[in-house]
Amino acid sequence: MKNPFDRLVQSRHLLWKSSGFQQEVMDKANSKLLASTQHPTFPTKIVKDFIEGIAKKPDPVVLDIGSVVGSNIECLLNFGIKVYMEDLLAAYAKPKYSIFFEDKPAFDERRFFAENFNYGDQYFDGLICWDVLDYLEAKFARTFVEQISVKIKPGGLVLGFFHTQKGTGSIFVHKYRLVNEVTLEYIPLDSKMEPKKIYPSREISQLFSGYQSQRSYLLKNNLLEVMLKKT
Repeated sequence: MKNPFDRLVQSRHLLWKSSGFQQEVMDKANSKLLASTQHPTFPTKIVKDFIEGIAKKPDPVVLDIGSVVGSNIECLLNFGIKVYMEDLLAAYAKPKYSIFFEDKPAFDERRFFAENFNYGDQYFDGLICWDVLDYLEAKFARTFVEQISVKIKPGGLVLGFFHTQKGTGSIFVHKYRLVNEVTLEYIPLDSKMEPKKIYPSREISQLFSGYQSQRSYLLKNNLLEVMLKKT
């Protein structure tokens, strides 16, 4: 049987925006760093439902807007799910999108969307947000959800995580590794950011206007795990 990573590299249906992916795959092969659970893990109640819901769709395709985790891609491929990766926070932090408008700092949304997330309408069956949206300015988060929703099919699913407690400053941004369908590994990255917005359940529904809440669950690390369905 062909190695899933060979299929990953060869498939024209997969798009890698992260320049560090090849190095990550090499690191995995050489040192098995991603295979070890040396970081905190916690149970997830909704990821399994999300994967099963996506896998039932014909030729399913999802968009993951978090940091690249090679083993997550392998896991989803094993369920027949094609994956596109775009690291939203990495793109959002690029200095070229920070401009001044009427002598005030602003974010160049027009240029950002001209250069990122260029997919056709109703292209994806699902979206994996992790906790990325919390780190965006609320206004841009709303704009992003509006823009990306056009690219999600009716009946498409969204998996997201939201902080429930306001911090006192910058914290390490994390990426999430699927240990299995019911366990996630919580891996800190080198960068620190302060969550810009805490979204109560009602505001999550407002942020994802046009979606129905399917499930929500408060995880042990005080993240709210949610799954929504586009109507």
